[in-house]
Amino acid sequence: MSTYNKRGLVRKNVPRRLLLAGAIAAASAGVTTPVYAEEPNWLLKDWEISGYLRQYVGMNLENPTLIGPGPAIFDGTQEDDYKYDLSMLRSVGKLNLFRDFGDGTRFKFSGRISREVNTEYMRDMQRVADEWARTGPENEAFRDLKRDVYNDEEVRAAWLQMDLTDSTNLKLGRQQVVWGETDFFQLMDVVHGYDFRWRSFLEPENEELRKPLNIVNLRQRIADGDLQAIYIPGKLNDKEDFGNSYDVEGGRWANQPNRGVQFQSAPFGAGVRYNYEHPEADVEDGAYGLRWSSTLGNWGYSLAWFHGPNPNPVANPNPALNNTAPQLSTGAYEGIYEGPAGRAGEFIFPTIDVFGVTANNYFPALDVVFSTELAYIPEAPYNFGVESNGAAPPGEACGFFPGFCGIKEKNLFRSMFRIDKQLDLTDLIGTSRPSFASIQIFNNWITDYEGNDQLVNTAGFGGKTEEFSSILTAVLSANYANDTVNPSLAAVSDLTYGGGVIIPAVELVQGDHIRIRLEGNFFFHETDQDRPLEGFNDTNLFGYFSGNDQLMARLTYQF
Repeated sequence: MSTYNKRGLVRKNVPRRLLLAGAIAAASAGVTTPVYAEEPNWLLKDWEISGYLRQYVGMNLENPTLIGPGPAIFDGTQEDDYKYDLSMLRSVGKLNLFRDFGDGTRFKFSGRISREVNTEYMRDMQRVADEWARTGPENEAFRDLKRDVYNDEEVRAAWLQMDLTDSTNLKLGRQQVVWGETDFFQLMDVVHGYDFRWRSFLEPENEELRKPLNIVNLRQRIADGDLQAIYIPGKLNDKEDFGNSYDVEGGRWANQPNRGVQFQSAPFGAGVRYNYEHPEADVEDGAYGLRWSSTLGNWGYSLAWFHGPNPNPVANPNPALNNTAPQLSTGAYEGIYEGPAGRAGEFIFPTIDVFGVTANNYFPALDVVFSTELAYIPEAPYNFGVESNGAAPPGEACGFFPGFCGIKEKNLFRSMFRIDKQLDLTDLIGTSRPSFASIQIFNNWITDYEGNDQLVNTAGFGGKTEEFSSILTAVLSANYANDTVNPSLAAVSDLTYGGGVIIPAVELVQGDHIRIRLEGNFFFHETDQDRPLEGFNDTNLFGYFSGNDQLMARLTYQF
């Protein structure tokens, strides 16, 4: 993995996760059952090997905004027309090794390598990104999209699991810990961040986007329940593995209209880099949590608490550039800014506490499964301030972007309610068995909301955060030809800020090894922004995806 030193130059180092993986692999030999001379191949036998080879092909169905510096930014002139151009040619290979040594001792290793081909569209994004970066003060900070963002070699799992007693289990190493009941948005699933840079949130398998971490994971069975304690040592994980990663490098999933704008080296002092060591947001402090799960009558439930980095980064503005609205400006998070002078700010992941409850039950009279998830986050961080560009009263602008007045902490209550049901559509649409339908509604409630807070949903966009907001999702999956043809339809609607996405897809199964997925992504929005770094308006969630309608084909050979 590459990192940047203080001069911005690239240096290579050995990721901590690889060192830990090697230690675990070495230790695994010492916890197996005794080895005798008549078992010379004990270390090599009984391994389960699996994995896949996968090819992605993506194509634009719209012309995504790509505008370079100079006169084009003022008149909105596009670099070219990229409609029907290839947006992604991505090859991925994954290898899993698993062995059960007996006596409750198990070991797993999973590695994944990804490589991309530079399409003409990607070459133009890189060229425009370089042009924008050259207008800034730090040429060393240039990012190569293919090398630094999309190409990747990663240890996805390297853990050792053992039964310490009949009721106590310990799992050490690189792993994923999933809490909660949701499929789309994070409520209690906050232990890990997600990498949304190469395909945003659209990959159907969450585990492919979720960032694994080195974790101490202890589970204790007590009567009919399970108590889980996790500890994530900050210094034994790479800093970039914490929190969600969004496309701020100007790639194909940068928020509209910022394709080509690299915010780590943006011009006009607008550069915003990640700071993982802020005194109030130091990921090296680690994270920890507790979760109790059990049953109560016919209900399954869990109670959880997590203390760690906020999943989403917030912008910590530079006080020196934040003096245009003294009645609003707080300077920075806890008054501390550690980024370079002359920059708009830095991205940080403040430490938060999340308290959550989940519950689920099957109701035979209605033949439905009901699930709910409730989460309370005291002092959740929000950016605030609306830039004065005609959309806000004079004197309420801060720095370069909306939201750069600072960070306010608000008490946030989040909820999810879901109903899953088998629908017998065999007579209606000729499926080979009953179909699966799921409806979920997500809600946010800022319990101490004030009308003059001027909270924004995302720093850099002027869309104001409402006291109450809701998103509705629905999924229908069907099966034909003995489950060899499996169409699905997913829809998401933002009930508060407008817009949504419709995702029709079909998965074709050929024998034991071949899987083909064809998918369309069609976005809708109320408002979007026309030009980068200016003309800010009340763009919200689905306005970030303007111009991103596309088709995707995925061919998988699994073994």
